[in-house]
Amino acid sequence: MEREIIVAKEAGFCAGVRRAVQLANDTLEKEPNKALCSLGPLIHNPSVIEALAKKGMSVLSSSLDEKAISELPNNAKLLVRAHGVSKEQYELLRGHKLDILDGTCPHVIAIRRIIERAANDNEPIVILGDKGHAEVTGLMSFAKEGTVVSSVEEAASLNFDKPFTVVCQSTLDSSTFEAVVKEIQKNYPSAKIHNTRCQATEKRQKEALSLCDACDAMVVIGGIGSANSNRLAEICKSSGKATFFVTDPANWEPDELKPYRRIGVTAGASTPQSDIDLIIGKLKDLI
Repeated sequence: MEREIIVAKEAGFCAGVRRAVQLANDTLEKEPNKALCSLGPLIHNPSVIEALAKKGMSVLSSSLDEKAISELPNNAKLLVRAHGVSKEQYELLRGHKLDILDGTCPHVIAIRRIIERAANDNEPIVILGDKGHAEVTGLMSFAKEGTVVSSVEEAASLNFDKPFTVVCQSTLDSSTFEAVVKEIQKNYPSAKIHNTRCQATEKRQKEALSLCDACDAMVVIGGIGSANSNRLAEICKSSGKATFFVTDPANWEPDELKPYRRIGVTAGASTPQSDIDLIIGKLKDLI
């Protein structure tokens, strides 16, 4: 069978992830005397973390306590992950005058500023996103009062008697955002809604849907803990097309794709080009 493989133009690293990984690589190369430590996984991709570990970067808990800080080597340089860390963690690290390199995605910082302004005005914050996700947890720490909403049902149960501000996780899909916002506005038409979805995420998700229309099957590449990769897979599945979510490219075999003639390939924002190239190579070798 003559097989066609169509690769999404927006697949792979977004600007924020590329910046964080570049900061890590530059530090490891230019400051070999420093013990580079990432506060939590720098990004949600095991192969990238493993590659950086081989170069000398270690991964610490994203919430260091006093004891852990006292055990850091004297030459430690702390790299804040792309998702950011909590307000309390920033304050603790700065209080100890530690050598900090901030790899927080600029888009996440922009969301944080909206939350900080709301907090200064004593307004509650509603974050639309995944409870427990690193970005959401970090952002919520900058609010004086707030809640995380993950569904239309949860939006319907909100209970506020004063103005509040709504933001969303940068990787939230458009359909969830629109549905939840619609529900909020039914009961709170004056709620201050900020669409803080990342443009790179928007483009990636729209292109994935377009590929679904053009292909017989979809391959989505990304880390199992990557929210935006999981959403890409969900979006492709919701289109009705056969979707294969590849979280371990090195050990994945494409045999199940043999019946399909046109195969679309996309990848999450934390997926390195090396993983994408590996999958494309396996698909091209498919007999």
